[in-house]
Amino acid sequence: MNQVFELYVMGLGGVILHLLTKLYNAKKKGIKLDFGLELISIGISALIVLLFVFAKDDLKPFYPLNTFTAILLGYSAQSVARQLFKMAMPKTEK
Repeated sequence: MNQVFELYVMGLGGVILHLLTKLYNAKKKGIKLDFGLELISIGISALIVLLFVFAKDDLKPFYPLNTFTAILLGYSAQSVARQLFKMAMPKTEK
């Protein structure tokens, strides 16, 4: 299997793992989730995974992608993206 395809699959597996964990915790606590918002969140996370795998060579100094980190990226895609953008943005003085 192609390494890039494998990273895509592992990253999207992490997105699904995050969703299932969220559903489990909500069911356990008796909380109802808004599935419309959850679908939007899944879409954003999946897009972040696809973009990060596509740009894996550029991200290597900040976030080296391998099978394990691809799963972590999928599980925490939005948080990882936010932190990387903060690191990459130049600091402005107020």
